[in-house]
Amino acid sequence: MESDIQKIVKAFKSKIVFHPRYRQACSQIQNAIENTEALGEPVCALLCGPSGTGKSTLCRYFQKLYNGDAVIRRDDGTYANLPVYYCEVPSPTTVKGLITNMLRGLIDETPNGTVEKLTHQLITCLKTCQVKIIFLDEIQRLCITTVSEKVRLDSLQWLVSFLNGSGIPVILSGTELCRNIRCENEAFENRYPYFAELSHFTYDTGVNSSLFSTLKQLDTEMYKIAALAKGVHLNDPTIAAPLYVGTRGNLKRMRLIINDALKTCLQRDIPHELKASDFYAACQYVGLPKNLSDGNPFAQPYDDLLKLILNYEEDKNEQTIVHSSAVA
Repeated sequence: MESDIQKIVKAFKSKIVFHPRYRQACSQIQNAIENTEALGEPVCALLCGPSGTGKSTLCRYFQKLYNGDAVIRRDDGTYANLPVYYCEVPSPTTVKGLITNMLRGLIDETPNGTVEKLTHQLITCLKTCQVKIIFLDEIQRLCITTVSEKVRLDSLQWLVSFLNGSGIPVILSGTELCRNIRCENEAFENRYPYFAELSHFTYDTGVNSSLFSTLKQLDTEMYKIAALAKGVHLNDPTIAAPLYVGTRGNLKRMRLIINDALKTCLQRDIPHELKASDFYAACQYVGLPKNLSDGNPFAQPYDDLLKLILNYEEDKNEQTIVHSSAVA
């Protein structure tokens, strides 16, 4: 049985903040879904970005949004009802491996046969389960990572064939390596008119900045869910700065630190007061592979944190300029 603290932390963890870029990505996926229904043919979206920016969370959000009754009863029998089908692409994989993995999730057994036969079986199962939207997560494992150009093109061509045969939109989600895959096949590009890219936060102290607006929304939810009496706030610069330094703006890692700090706070006697020391304790146990400081960021002077952030942002901008020049 879950403790009260576990329930609070779980409820807080489930809260999604739709900052401007996240809202734009959500809108692109929604456009793909709505236009598929309006046009009667699959219109798809590609979502990309580095790990920890919330791609999988967004896929799961749509899974919950569109899910209905588990079964549908018709005159000819009872059928599974699965409006949204989510699948993480296994690693390593091939087209046949992906189809097999998808079928295994639908029929609970490992199928055999050629790619053509398995594709036909997959389409039949998806239609039987009333699938309206498919999310394929970590698509770089199929189209980019450790695959040759021929395998990549074969994968894109299979996806086009699958879309034509099934009529079901497939939303693809992958790392930033997938940014340009639409350019490699014209038929594939035509099926993917919608594109959204997520990224780690930059450190901008403006009221409307993505980082501080996200932290403020998380803070409001945290204080409400946990019924905190008082304490420091996530959008306080003295909290936001070390959070950023320890994670380089990786939202997933920031939320892990915040969750652990909240747990530490809730373990004290009522009234619960969130303290900076709770975040220090969290960073002592959470791995910080992208930490810009030499030690615990919550032990660093605020001015030193700002210098680390400034140096990092300047280096990042210079690398972006160099990369853009190389591509051009």
